[in-house]
Amino acid sequence: MLCTIISLSVVTVGIRQGGFAQTSLLPVLLVHGYLEDATVWRTWESLLAEVNIPFYTVTFTNDDECGSAAAHAVELQRIIQKILNSTDYKKVNIAAHSKGGLDARAYLATGPDNFANLIMIGTPNAGFSLSLLNSICAPAIFDMRPGASVQEAPRNVHAKYFTISGDWLPDFWGLGNGGNFYIPGPDDGIVPVSSVESQSYFKSLGRTSDAHSDLLGPEEYAMARDALIGNQ
Repeated sequence: MLCTIISLSVVTVGIRQGGFAQTSLLPVLLVHGYLEDATVWRTWESLLAEVNIPFYTVTFTNDDECGSAAAHAVELQRIIQKILNSTDYKKVNIAAHSKGGLDARAYLATGPDNFANLIMIGTPNAGFSLSLLNSICAPAIFDMRPGASVQEAPRNVHAKYFTISGDWLPDFWGLGNGGNFYIPGPDDGIVPVSSVESQSYFKSLGRTSDAHSDLLGPEEYAMARDALIGNQ
């Protein structure tokens, strides 16, 4: 498998050789979230390589883990165009963790038709209340506060939107709430399931029992796989 890592901090495409030749499967762009970097995708990189799905792992300018969704959307446009210009692909998929899903939605809201599927994993599509408690990693944190404008980004009719949510420790408290006691309803310890699945046009690929930071494991990948290979 050829694993392509795009780093806009040096505006180059780095290649890690693995015996991959271009296939009919669309490439997947792996987008990290708030206070994260590209290393969160290591498990998925191995799993994608096993089934010969081409992938590109995003590192934003200056390893930016705190950038706004608007700024990251501009970078995603540049990244995707770079992929398409250097290959025979016409479209890409995106798998995004946490705020990375908001970044991708902001990009899709600009109306591109070079996109097939967006898989949002633990994305706070309607925000989450804990983001109101601090301003760490601004301006990214502001996009995740309830009511932020990016959460109402218009739907792109050329793409399909999927979600994967974490329903962490559902019976831990014995009160029918589970997860984080301070968040009403099921949640992954940080983001409510209701926030991830907030728009009617999102299609849920399922819920796992993992906490927010653990949502990029084999179970979530298995849920996403059919969408990545075009069976959804």
